[in-house]
Amino acid sequence: MKTLSVFVLFTTFTAVSLSQITAAPGLSPAGQAQQAFAVAQGQSMMMTNQAQLQGMIASQAAMLTSVQARSMFLGMAASLQARVAMNQGSMFSAQAAALSAMQRSLALQKQLQVQSAILSMRARGIENASAMQGAVQFALLDPVKLSQRTAMLHSAAAQASGPTFGNSLVVEKPVFSVAPGNVPPGTKISIRSETHYATLYYTTNGWTPTTESAKYTGPITINSSTHLEVIAVGPNFVRSVVERADYQVPNSPAPVLDSTVVVKEDGMLRAGTPVRVAFAGKEIDSESAAVGDEITVLLDEEVKLGDTVLAPKGAPVSAVLTFADPAHGPAPGDLVFEIHSIELAGKRVPLFGGETLEGTKGVLGGKNARIKSGMTAMAFVAADTLVK
Repeated sequence: MKTLSVFVLFTTFTAVSLSQITAAPGLSPAGQAQQAFAVAQGQSMMMTNQAQLQGMIASQAAMLTSVQARSMFLGMAASLQARVAMNQGSMFSAQAAALSAMQRSLALQKQLQVQSAILSMRARGIENASAMQGAVQFALLDPVKLSQRTAMLHSAAAQASGPTFGNSLVVEKPVFSVAPGNVPPGTKISIRSETHYATLYYTTNGWTPTTESAKYTGPITINSSTHLEVIAVGPNFVRSVVERADYQVPNSPAPVLDSTVVVKEDGMLRAGTPVRVAFAGKEIDSESAAVGDEITVLLDEEVKLGDTVLAPKGAPVSAVLTFADPAHGPAPGDLVFEIHSIELAGKRVPLFGGETLEGTKGVLGGKNARIKSGMTAMAFVAADTLVK
């Protein structure tokens, strides 16, 4: 019930913030910050609770599209936090008694800089936990001892995320109900994460899951040998490590893959039609690969109109590497590619699709991602195209 109350208060103040900040084209970052601060100052007069104030400040900062304006506003907002903290008698239970008023104000300002880092990363769609934590730690660079810095980081991150539980920079890895190994057909695999409100995404095709992958909505039934990969994504869009499991069903037949894409008699290849592609040529390694590198992707099934083959298996497919990051420290390497088009009967058919591949994380060092020849992926026709 207490959690629900905090959520209602957070939602209420977010709505107030959205309604009171009006767009001001051409206003300088300083002017935008002053405008947001004036609204925040007015709202803060009604607040005696630190959580309420933090939620309101976070929502006001989120409305500012300029990083400079947001940083200036958060600096100003430290004074509001200091006032409410003073009224409460303490903001940091164990350390506040030893901090002078100036030190407390500086600590609050640093905490708000952490909020700004989190908001900026979230606005850019960053989900990688190590990247998010790196940005936050960069925002915290100061002479404060590491233990104090870590405590401040956790406190600020939890408050910036609103009514969530635990450390919002760490999402607990998914846990499988059945251990990997041999299982009988029909085995149901349940998955969970200890992080409250985390959403689970999974793949069974060998690629790393993202928020575009299948969302876990209930137990997964294993009827044939399956490679399962799962991630948990927390309320702050921070992602867990990838959890992998291989299940073998003895004597189960290998799945039969379609070998033909059939175009209807009217000659129209419909939008959304699935097309399987495969990698060929040399292995792509995140250690040596770079964005823009040529990659060899081929059609892995033929496309036919009646008895006419419009494109044979092995026809070239236009694809591009959009992200390549080598392993560094315990963080694994990453590769991301996109599929763009294929030529059918002399016509360019637009496609969409792509996959992510992440190496494994390790205490002694992360592993690079490697796309091997023969790995397959699915693309989809992007628009109705007449190929007759």
